[in-house]
Amino acid sequence: MKRIAWLTLIAAMMLVSAASAAYVAISAPQTVYVGDQLKVTGTTIVGGLPKPSLDAGFSTEVILYRAQYTKHEVGRQTIVVQEDGSFSATFETAGLEPGQYSIEIIDPTLSTFGSSSTKQRTVTLVDRSGSLTISSPLNQDFDGTLDLRGVISGIGDAGVRVLVEQDGFIVYGPEYVGTDKNGAFSVEVPISGGGTYEVTFSDTKGYIGDAVFVVMGTPAPTTTQAMISASASAERSAPAYFEVDTKSGIVTIATSAGIDWVIEYVDEDGGLHKVNNKGMLEPEIAELVARGGPVYVKVYPMSYNDRGTVQVSASNADSVRVSQTAPGLFGDATPTPAQAAPVPAALALLAILVVVLTRRG
Repeated sequence: MKRIAWLTLIAAMMLVSAASAAYVAISAPQTVYVGDQLKVTGTTIVGGLPKPSLDAGFSTEVILYRAQYTKHEVGRQTIVVQEDGSFSATFETAGLEPGQYSIEIIDPTLSTFGSSSTKQRTVTLVDRSGSLTISSPLNQDFDGTLDLRGVISGIGDAGVRVLVEQDGFIVYGPEYVGTDKNGAFSVEVPISGGGTYEVTFSDTKGYIGDAVFVVMGTPAPTTTQAMISASASAERSAPAYFEVDTKSGIVTIATSAGIDWVIEYVDEDGGLHKVNNKGMLEPEIAELVARGGPVYVKVYPMSYNDRGTVQVSASNADSVRVSQTAPGLFGDATPTPAQAAPVPAALALLAILVVVLTRRG
């Protein structure tokens, strides 16, 4: 009897211990390309349980280890359990060596998580940068475009996603460009000046590689051109809209001064841009590289209390005119022509009486 009692007590203690231990499970992709983010997710709900096994707000750390030959830490993130029992963490992989990595969640007491928990995952980082070969010069003289040519092995004619940035600002894309059956690509990106341009290449699988181009020189001075302009009244709730017929090359669009104006414009590719760098004492100026097509401009005061007539001028353009169709390109309602006010009934009756009396006379 004593032996049965002891076995019963031990079994009860094991049940209590199992019941008190929380369940946690982490997950991560098996393969990540170097340069992409490694996203780790997790849950504290097991099976069909109605609620998480850990309280919302519980936190601990998730550690990323390099596990190729010897295990050493390369990064750690703090996770916090949410009300639905989920948690997440993100690791940057840029600069990491390809190979095997291990992701592990830390049990703060070594007994918080139950034995059924999934506390570790293995991830393989794959470096695809070796498949990218740039054939256009990394140092180029300014001529209005950035020449991007090269080959990506193993991609075939699936296309490549190109993103061009300068000083943290997007110059082009992200946009897919075509590749031939050998993975070769060629694209000329319009640029407005010299400097350093960072170009990132990726596809549907993720990050491939990047390259840095240095463009020397500045736009060549052009012959003095008369600024052509058009004017319209504008306020915050009723902006002014214009259409600029551009010429090929660098186009400058400027407002009049006196009010802190905001310029928005839609370029020839349908891209929307916003410029608001000046105050009320200086004209607002936007510069763009055009191919000779129409550019649509929206101008309004920065302040809701301001209103007035804005003059929009453009250089290297054939014409500037007020546009009635441009509002739709900015997602704004197209203004309808004002309707003639109805003639008051008393005036209409008076007019009839005048006609009748005139005929009798």
